[in-house]
Amino acid sequence: MDTFYYLDSIEINSNNVAKKSIIELGGKASNVAVALKKLGVDVVITGCIGSDFFGEFIQKKLNEFEIDTSHLKICDGESGRTAIAVTKNGQNTMLNYPGVNEKFSPEMIDWTLVEEGDALFIQFGIPADTIFELSSMAKRAGMMVYVDPSYPSDIPWDAFYYFDYISPNEREIIQITGKKDIEKAVKHLLKKGVESVIVKMGEKGSKIFFEKKSIEVPAVKTNVVDTTGAGDSFNAAFIYGRLRGMDDEESAKLASLAASITVSRMGTTSSFPSFEEIQSEIKSRNLKIRL
Repeated sequence: MDTFYYLDSIEINSNNVAKKSIIELGGKASNVAVALKKLGVDVVITGCIGSDFFGEFIQKKLNEFEIDTSHLKICDGESGRTAIAVTKNGQNTMLNYPGVNEKFSPEMIDWTLVEEGDALFIQFGIPADTIFELSSMAKRAGMMVYVDPSYPSDIPWDAFYYFDYISPNEREIIQITGKKDIEKAVKHLLKKGVESVIVKMGEKGSKIFFEKKSIEVPAVKTNVVDTTGAGDSFNAAFIYGRLRGMDDEESAKLASLAASITVSRMGTTSSFPSFEEIQSEIKSRNLKIRL
């Protein structure tokens, strides 16, 4: 669950009053699922929701987007929630409560999912052994494994061998590797077995690193209203591109366009573009992106 508060600015030790507030479905896995569905991709989501009002809300919203929720587990406890303060320049500050996400164990997974799927998206914030089991089983089954390390995790480095893509932002890659700069952090991840590292850099665009080369992809300029969900929109569009046979650079260009549409709107799931909207933007901007 995401609760947004839109303010002019944020002051610590002060009573900050919002001019607008929105409640939406949230969480990286949920967001990527919705963003992919809006692009026309069939999605199944698995994980834990709480036995509370928020859990009911989450499942209802996912069902409204026609996402398969039959593999969601209802766990005793509270659902994960995030409070998001957004300032007038579109930047955000988040307060996260993981809730029952921390209870999502490997025993809860229906392993037929990895036999039937083409790609697996994993977010950190669930138990380390679940991430390890999911990524290793999916990789062995021939799925593309795409990981967003948005939360600190004690996941063993052995698991990184099974990641085709890991997509942190500039702060997250330093946080998960403990290195002092991005170049050293990237080299560390590649040495651990990750095939490709995608560093999301906001208005500076993104950079894809491989063992022997890197590709820079500029951001698509737009009027920024709310940066929340930009990374999720990027992830979904990149995955979409790869599933449709695009190469990494072309997929990243599509991802940058999707993210630019998202940041021009308020909210998360409501801000993700549809396939038709992306088509329209490609045409109006005369971009060389094939869908």
